[in-house]
Amino acid sequence: MADKDTLMKEFVDSEAAKTQDAVADLERIEEEVVAEATSSAEFEDALGNEQAAAEAAETALEFDQAKIGTAGIGEAL
Repeated sequence: MADKDTLMKEFVDSEAAKTQDAVADLERIEEEVVAEATSSAEFEDALGNEQAAAEAAETALEFDQAKIGTAGIGEAL
């Protein structure tokens, strides 16, 4: 049977891997939202819907800024 230290290390390693996977998923989702919001802003702008274009651009900016914060989390691990 494995000793306490070995079990603890395995647990910590497992949790760290799960956290890294979650951060990678979050980064991917943020990138997808930015791309979709940017596309929506361009589409709405082409239709002349300034309000919808501005809202979509704001969403893209917010998620782009969130990516910066998420990158810091990933680097800290």
